[in-house]
Amino acid sequence: MKLFNVDIHISIIHDIKTLFKEMGHQVDSWCMSGHTWVNGEERIETEILNSKNFINIDQTMCDRFYEEYKNLLNEYDGFIHSYPPAFSALFERWDKPIYTIACTRYEFPCGSGPFGSGDRLKWLNDKLISGNKNGQIKFIANNLYDKKYCENYCGGEWKHIPSICKYVEHITCNGINNKIIIWDRNRDGLRETFYNSKIDTKFNISQVYDRSRLNEYCGIIHLPYNISIMSAFEHYAMGIPMFVPSYELLVKWKKEGKNVLGELEFPNNLNNNLKDEWIKLADWYDEENMPHVIFFDSVEQLHEKINIFNRLEITSNMKNFYFKKKNKIKKMWKETLGC
Repeated sequence: MKLFNVDIHISIIHDIKTLFKEMGHQVDSWCMSGHTWVNGEERIETEILNSKNFINIDQTMCDRFYEEYKNLLNEYDGFIHSYPPAFSALFERWDKPIYTIACTRYEFPCGSGPFGSGDRLKWLNDKLISGNKNGQIKFIANNLYDKKYCENYCGGEWKHIPSICKYVEHITCNGINNKIIIWDRNRDGLRETFYNSKIDTKFNISQVYDRSRLNEYCGIIHLPYNISIMSAFEHYAMGIPMFVPSYELLVKWKKEGKNVLGELEFPNNLNNNLKDEWIKLADWYDEENMPHVIFFDSVEQLHEKINIFNRLEITSNMKNFYFKKKNKIKKMWKETLGC
């Protein structure tokens, strides 16, 4: 099968491309993300659709996209994309299968963000539901939270197929520098309370880093800024021990106004009334798909666990589980694609 992709997100489709290649499929992509440097890819933008104007997506933009590229893209068997799900409307007129992957709150930019409105959200919901009902759009969510979110606010049944990040499976944690890093976007001082002699305080994800060398760290402390984070899938695939706050601690910090889960809900979100209990659906709390994660109920308990965890055992358990999970996910995609 030969599929075409347009995406603002970098990692979801990179995961799909590498996994599908192993399955015998081809995915060609126009990635408009500002983070294409992570994978050494070229950033591709067009006059009709680019990283600046995509937030204005509407039927006129979709019609222009079709007229401009109807011959070029007609050779493909179908289309696959993740962020934003509104891009499904770009491919409607080819009358071929569209695989839409929800990875972070499906409604942006129509029902949230600076140009969200009731009319635009209705347009998006109508497009998604009508396309799904007629069989053209296949609903997929790479995490249980967005499956719940989409089914609650958009409708339809969204199939949960987790990300696997095959593109880093060849890397295995060796922990040679015996240091732990913090993975966060926190700016309110919370990360400073975690510091001890084992934590590398210089590492910061806001700076360019070499993903292939993360395996030199013996662990990563996640202070989640979203409910599903592709880097967490990557770290799991590499077998890097992951320290994550328990559900109770994460909700406590959220209620105290700490800058965790800051990207859980986009500004001006018309799909409101999110429930804290849904946070239990985060990837790292999903024992079926991400076991062997180390949870802590307090900073003090984190420091205790940092001092006693068995890095070699955890890495081995994570890597063994990863390959079993990958076979399961390949089977799920084979059923979804029908080939």
